[in-house]
Amino acid sequence: MRPTRRAIVLAGVCALAVWLAATFGARSLNAVVVPGVVALAAGAVQLRLADRPTIDRHQPTAGFPGESRTIEIEIDADDALTARIDETIDDDLGTDFSPTRRALPATLEYDIELAERGEHRLGPLTLTATDVLGLFTREFTYARRTPVLVYPECYRLAGMNEAFGGHDPFDDREAFDELREYVPGDSLRDVHWKSSAKRDDLVVMEFDSAADASEVTVAAEAVAGYDDAMAAAAASIVTHLLDAGFAVELVYPGGRIEQAGGDPQRERVLRTLARAGPGRVEANDADIHVLADAGGTHVTVADRETPFDRLTGGRPTPAAADGGRRS
Repeated sequence: MRPTRRAIVLAGVCALAVWLAATFGARSLNAVVVPGVVALAAGAVQLRLADRPTIDRHQPTAGFPGESRTIEIEIDADDALTARIDETIDDDLGTDFSPTRRALPATLEYDIELAERGEHRLGPLTLTATDVLGLFTREFTYARRTPVLVYPECYRLAGMNEAFGGHDPFDDREAFDELREYVPGDSLRDVHWKSSAKRDDLVVMEFDSAADASEVTVAAEAVAGYDDAMAAAAASIVTHLLDAGFAVELVYPGGRIEQAGGDPQRERVLRTLARAGPGRVEANDADIHVLADAGGTHVTVADRETPFDRLTGGRPTPAAADGGRRS
């Protein structure tokens, strides 16, 4: 607990009044000394006996570079205090936050911008509490740090036909076999719309070895300093495959995500690639191989290599990573 400048000035005035009273016998100065001493004592006791305030910082949802999040911190206190609130925020998160003074309890809100891929942190938070008279301060530190996860940039893929010799290697199923009636759970990409229109009912195309063809393994690796490019390319390719109805396995430096499909797999892949670093992988049987190094980011399918830039349809967009559900 520390005295404020106001307390130091008040203590000085009281000391001066006592000296004057002792020197010149001006007992009326007690009217200054007594209230001043009482105020100093009251402020010190109030702050000393105050319970530690509690804070609850709500964790923001993960997102993509360029998005923003509103951070909400609820501060609860049983005593009538005011406090200066100071929050430590990682440099890779843009923010409009600045230290602020509030009467407690209070709810504090500020915005952050998700800028760089990775797991970033909010906190620790410091409350510098002041008694009601503003005479003393007491510091409370909350060491807990809240993670903020930023996904890799995700691109819509286009131009695969041209890049890979006239066909999309990410949609390379076996030959068409027959038509059958649609049943719930069938992928809409297999609907034969022309035949469905004639029958007034949905029919889907059957393919030979469809189960094997719908499973894809993607291997991603990068040399040091190029892991952001690797993560962006791998995330774009995996989400493209998941949107097409494939079950995808991802092999990345330091681990592997087992084969699965759908939105849960999309979330697992994005969260993993948000944290993935550089390194090599052992995945000789991978269907799709991504390598990022000083020569750029390249994608290899069936021994045919192409720069990742030739597969992208434009600037990165969150919609590419969540099936276009965002507006």
